[in-house]
Amino acid sequence: MQPILRFSRLFVSALLVLSVWGGSAHAEIQQGVPEVFPSRHELSAGAGFQAGFGGKYGSTSGFKLEAEYAYKFHPLVWFDASVGNNFGFGGADGPCRGAIVFNQPSCYRGGWNLELMAGVKLKFPLRIPLVIEVPVQLGVEVLYNRDCNDGGAAVPVLRTGGGAKYFLTQRIGVGLKVDFAGGPAFHGRPDMTCVVNNDSYTDFFGYFDFMVGGEFIL
Repeated sequence: MQPILRFSRLFVSALLVLSVWGGSAHAEIQQGVPEVFPSRHELSAGAGFQAGFGGKYGSTSGFKLEAEYAYKFHPLVWFDASVGNNFGFGGADGPCRGAIVFNQPSCYRGGWNLELMAGVKLKFPLRIPLVIEVPVQLGVEVLYNRDCNDGGAAVPVLRTGGGAKYFLTQRIGVGLKVDFAGGPAFHGRPDMTCVVNNDSYTDFFGYFDFMVGGEFIL
C-alpha cells in the first residue's frame, strides 16, 4: 500500500498546483460558448480503474494513475503522449509464489503495469465549452510485480477510446474517458509454484479503463 499512497500523494499535489496556476491565469467560468484553446500545449492528469482481460496467468486490473502531454498541430488533431501506472489488485485466482501445494494459499497474479504511449488525439469542440476527445495511440506495457514472477512486456499495444472535457475556463477542463487497449505480451518463465509448465510464454494483454481527471492548457 505504501507505493500506492506515495504515488497518490504526488498525483494529488501536482493536480492542485496545476489547478491553482490555471485558475489564476483565467478565473471566469465559461457558459454557452465553444472552447477556444489559448495555447497549443496541454497537460492532463487522471485517475480511475483498469479492468484487464486475456492474460494466461492473470491480467492487470486495479487502481490507475495517468499523466498526459498534447501538442496541437492541426485544428482538430493533437500529438499525444502519456505515461501511466496500474496498481494491481483483485480476487484470488491462483497459487501464491512460494506455495508448497497448488490448492493453497491463493493470490491475485495479474501484477502491475507501467504504460508508455504516443500517438494522436482528435478534439472536437461543441457549441458549448464541451470538447469530445478520441485518442489513438501505440506503446508498450511493462508488466511487473506479478505473483508468479512472470514479468515481461506487451508491445505493440494499440489504445483507443473516447471522452469528454467540460472547460470551466479557457485553460481548465474536467471530465472523463473510457479506453480500450490490446496487444501481444511476452513473459519470462513463471515460478513452478504457480504452474507445472514454467516455460516463457506469449499471451494477450488487454484492458478497459475508466478515468476521471483534469486538463490544463498551458
